[in-house]
Amino acid sequence: MTTAPKVVVIGAGVLGLSTALELVNRGVTDVHVIERSHPGEGSSGRSVGMVETQYFRADDVEARVYGRRFYDRMAADHGLGFVACGYLRLGSTTDDIASFEGSVATQRQFGVDDAKVLTVEEISHRWPQLVTADRIGGLYGESDGYIDGYEYCTLAARMIKAAGATISTNCDLLGVVTGADGTWKVVTSTETFVADVVVNAAGAWGAIAGERLGAPVALHPQLHGAVTVDLRTPMEPLLPFVMDYVPDSGTDGVYFRAERANQLIAGLHTDEGVHEAVSPDVRLRRVSEDDVERVLTLMAERLNVADDLAVSGSWQGIYPMSPDHRPIVGRHPEQPKVICALGAGGSGIQLAPAIGLVAAEAVLDSVPTFDWSSAWAPDRVTAGIPSRPIVLKDHHDHAQLRQHVAQPRTRRTLRASARD
Repeated sequence: MTTAPKVVVIGAGVLGLSTALELVNRGVTDVHVIERSHPGEGSSGRSVGMVETQYFRADDVEARVYGRRFYDRMAADHGLGFVACGYLRLGSTTDDIASFEGSVATQRQFGVDDAKVLTVEEISHRWPQLVTADRIGGLYGESDGYIDGYEYCTLAARMIKAAGATISTNCDLLGVVTGADGTWKVVTSTETFVADVVVNAAGAWGAIAGERLGAPVALHPQLHGAVTVDLRTPMEPLLPFVMDYVPDSGTDGVYFRAERANQLIAGLHTDEGVHEAVSPDVRLRRVSEDDVERVLTLMAERLNVADDLAVSGSWQGIYPMSPDHRPIVGRHPEQPKVICALGAGGSGIQLAPAIGLVAAEAVLDSVPTFDWSSAWAPDRVTAGIPSRPIVLKDHHDHAQLRQHVAQPRTRRTLRASARD
């Protein structure tokens, strides 16, 4: 673009705020973030917040290395809390160990020099609480750690507003109307914004927002939860973040990390489609008894202090998963005014800086930083989705717009999506 665009960002979670922050850092200040509740109030604020680089594909590693360095800068320059607890991915086969060694080599290509493969003896020596008889080694990132997603959203929102952009809360997207000059009027429940470009970063509501923008996307929101587990006897040494799951294994696995000496946070994780799709409006409750039982069962297999564990609480959040479990980022093929920043379910915190970068570059039509960013392009997951654009010609007819986006039709669409 020859001039700075007017941008509306839908969603003030980690993806929307990271995109808006990237835009204002590039000098684009006509940015309006609209949020149906408050920054970080959704699943971004419910994440366990892990930031790590222990992956295998070069693009997966590079995106996460970018995120690690981004949060390091935010910690150093703006006081964001970052706890470097370390990250250990356990392996049980020689193929796992070969993949771990390949990951270490790939990470070194991107400047990460503290990742290493540990033998099972080294793991047992460093963390004697872990049961390792059925494992043969692990992939360990010494300086990996976690942030508080809500703290990051609050900080990013403050920085965005300080740069001259705006954030509107309790503001729900209704749809868009074509302006006489070719711009869009983005109609919300509280006010109307003029936009050259709209960024769909609505998280679990991304499919609904896409429908209202005439830019459909395939998202399958999945319900996940985390559990706080208290220890009767304080643990020494503190455990790192332990991931007893290997990507592409075909099942989920347990993760846990020390919150403090007498408390762990644990949950189930997968990058694959194990869970059924749910409505993004599903009421978030405590973790189900079945999932709590599975977490405790898997933890009992991995910790030699199983009799010392007691569940003290739990919470739920939503993974907004794409069909192929990779982010959906870039210009929508059917609606070029829409940039997607979606589908990072389960990895949203650590991928948010890279997704924000790729989305901002799409907004500005600039040369991509990552030569693989086209692998995230929306066209791979939009083919065959029927488009019912809510793009009206009469920009005064907001009553027609509200009727066009009536809630019952949206709910029917969600139920159909869940059945598919």
